[in-house]
Amino acid sequence: MPRSTYSAFQRHLLFFSTPTTPPRLTFISALRAGVQLGLDFPVALLLSLSLRLLYAPFPYLWSPIIVDKIPPSAHRAQLSSASLPNGKSEYTCSELLSLLGADIGKGFLKHKIDQGHIVGFWTMSADAKTHMVSKEDVERFQQGEWEGAVINRRMGRQDVLPLWRGGPIWVEGHSWVVWKLLGVRVYEVKGQ
Repeated sequence: MPRSTYSAFQRHLLFFSTPTTPPRLTFISALRAGVQLGLDFPVALLLSLSLRLLYAPFPYLWSPIIVDKIPPSAHRAQLSSASLPNGKSEYTCSELLSLLGADIGKGFLKHKIDQGHIVGFWTMSADAKTHMVSKEDVERFQQGEWEGAVINRRMGRQDVLPLWRGGPIWVEGHSWVVWKLLGVRVYEVKGQ
């Protein structure tokens, strides 16, 4: 399926998937993606496991998740229909949640999972110092393609996720371990 025919949520999941045809979300591919976004190894493990629980075909929790086969009813809110206020350049977590709205017409549980998805986006993409998400990142999130910009920010040490948002306890050790175990470079100073 061409990338342009995917929903914003499916494009978002492509980042966590293998580059195969069709794209498959595996435990390892999601783990590698989580650490690329700057999450500490145990937090990335938890994210990878939660993706399995939410989208793997029951009872086959360890089989690959085919992104094309995730039913639209299981897609998460990407704020695609939210209009961003003019003149606003950064958003707090609560402001992002307000963009989601209070519409629970599709069910209370789905709405709560969508809220968790928005909080997860804020956690991984907000600036490490201001804890605000830029309007540009929100627009990329609406398209399902926000991860690349975050990875670029996490290549140096100027935007290390704080521990309370899932960042590493020891930056140098974390960088070394994920490079050796998973082949992922994160929080490295260029020229090292």
